[in-house]
Amino acid sequence: MTKSQLDLTKLKDKVKILAIDSGAALVGIGSQERLKDAPPSADMSYSLPGAKSCIIWAYSNSMDAIEKFFSKKDRMGVKYLKYFAYSTAWKTAEKIAKLIEQNSDYKAHPVIPNYKYRKVEGNRFDQIQEDKGHPDFSLRYGAVAAGLGHLGWSGNLVTKEFGGSCYLGGVITTAPLEPDPMAEKNYCNRCKICVKACTAGFFHETEEENEYPVVIGGYKQTYAKREINARCGFTCMGIIGVSEDGTWGTWASNHICTKNDSDDHWRDPEYRKSLWEELTISNKTPLKLRNKAKQIIKSFAAGVQAENAGFHSLRDMNPRCGNCSYICVKDHKKRLELLKMLENSGKVYIDDAGKEYVEKINENGEKVVYYPPTQEEYFDNI
Repeated sequence: MTKSQLDLTKLKDKVKILAIDSGAALVGIGSQERLKDAPPSADMSYSLPGAKSCIIWAYSNSMDAIEKFFSKKDRMGVKYLKYFAYSTAWKTAEKIAKLIEQNSDYKAHPVIPNYKYRKVEGNRFDQIQEDKGHPDFSLRYGAVAAGLGHLGWSGNLVTKEFGGSCYLGGVITTAPLEPDPMAEKNYCNRCKICVKACTAGFFHETEEENEYPVVIGGYKQTYAKREINARCGFTCMGIIGVSEDGTWGTWASNHICTKNDSDDHWRDPEYRKSLWEELTISNKTPLKLRNKAKQIIKSFAAGVQAENAGFHSLRDMNPRCGNCSYICVKDHKKRLELLKMLENSGKVYIDDAGKEYVEKINENGEKVVYYPPTQEEYFDNI
């Protein structure tokens, strides 16, 4: 083994240890060669010219927090985990990039874990009507190239160890690190429970995405056809979200279902504008709901405007959906249990004081009303 090979081997070991020490459950190394046939957001050179490798790691979710989230007992556990994952992913990426540059002649670039999209003519890619959205570097694609798993039907990464219920962090580098073996089996079993848990109709139940094929390491990643990002954005942000039959919802207090609205409607800027106005300024919507929507939008924007989820504060980290990822746990039977919890969880409402409460029907057919813990109440009790 030459000196340069030995140095690269040691460097690979060091960056992996640093990722695991940060709390990551998985870490792997991928290569630009494996990503050469993938979409533009798989091109590392956009962020770092000459990049040859990516280091990708994953933080898993807590089952207890997910169960409470889907049953609407509280969303604070998921809130804290999301904050931990994004802030830690970013800090760890900075540490790994620094480690590489201080211990070798190679360059490294920490990847922002979310909210960073490429710009075209001054517009973010995710704001362009006909576009699917391109981050500077796709951590999902990098994770596949690094052997962590494959893309599931939802388009999220699905791993052998804990399914798709995870968060990713990453670094790209000019160091030609030896890539880890790619995952042989795709652990997405096409159960499509992710589709059932989505109130937005963001991805299709039967149609595969063919317009933007994702080929990584010579293997085509098959996943559902997706629609315009705004379709998901309104719901994921938490300002709308209810099932088609109106019996259960996300953690949104405005019970609007857009799942059956046509794709043509969503691609019409006037439709999106009118929906936005209905949620925030129209007298058709009660004032308390308009105020809550504005509060959520302001909180969400705090992270988006920084273009780095790693800078999003705990107070402003407000998960109200994310169902397609959270529900994709390793065990199929558990996914079904979580879906049942969601379908029996009722809906979130706002009282006249602006506080959230839940209304649901229990197994005895009785109406139950309760207030989930606020952030202050939750953290006072842990």
